[in-house]
Amino acid sequence: MIEWGINMLNKKDLANLEGLFMLYAVKTNDGKVMAAKNMNTSIDTLNKYIDILERELGSPLITVNDRRCSLTDFGEKAFSIAEQIINNLKQVSYLKEREKAVKGEVRIACDRCIKNILSFNCLENFLNKYSDISLSIDACDSLQNIKENKYDLYLSYNLPSNKNLVVLSSKDSPCGFFSSSEYLTHHSAPKNLEDILLHHRLILNRCWLEHIQNQINYSFYPAKGLCLTNSHLIVSDIVNANGGIGILPLKLAQKFPNLVFLSQIDCNLCAKAYLISHKETKDIPRIRVVIDYYKNLLKAV
Repeated sequence: MIEWGINMLNKKDLANLEGLFMLYAVKTNDGKVMAAKNMNTSIDTLNKYIDILERELGSPLITVNDRRCSLTDFGEKAFSIAEQIINNLKQVSYLKEREKAVKGEVRIACDRCIKNILSFNCLENFLNKYSDISLSIDACDSLQNIKENKYDLYLSYNLPSNKNLVVLSSKDSPCGFFSSSEYLTHHSAPKNLEDILLHHRLILNRCWLEHIQNQINYSFYPAKGLCLTNSHLIVSDIVNANGGIGILPLKLAQKFPNLVFLSQIDCNLCAKAYLISHKETKDIPRIRVVIDYYKNLLKAV
């Protein structure tokens, strides 16, 4: 049993803490190799502290199968404790930030498709009001596995899998079927979804494949009639290049004058854009005012 000193931590306590940190790193980095690399230590050192913790707790924490690491049931319990400790340590780092005035850098990652449909309304007023804020905005092709604290805010079509992230706002964007104008000069306009799958190539974000399969007796149609991607922007690129018929958010498609909206085909799909931030940092003043600004941008889409 781990016994804590009344007034201070002893060497055994510190070693147990190191073991918890190493265990947390193994779980969050999907294995020992990346955990050791990201912690700037060796696998031997990582194993040493985990072994110490296992001896202290009297139970194995990690199993290795086919060269892959996974946590035991007891290891998962220890991981939960480690996660709480690390979150509390983050609160210490953020304590000073919360007391600061609204100034400093705010880092934003934005899906390129969402970037293309946003209009930066009242940006000049915002920047004049918060002249001490510096914005760092990166456009990304797809934001699917958000795990690190590299950014303060994310604008993504994908829900976060990390439970330390929270959705602050969302916006539905209706979608429709599109082709390029040149494509229609060489192919007859499709009448419905079945017509597309029989005589054209359908281009869509793979998150919608199950929906398409549920609409029709999908097994009847040839697999070559599909082109799948994880990005609405790639869909628009392929459609623009006369690659076939694509499903796109209406607002995004409006940015491409060469695209033709095939209004004769019903489409009940919506692309949902999410504004995401970290639970621990979302209320820091400099981040909060940027969150509020982006909330208003989403509402205006």
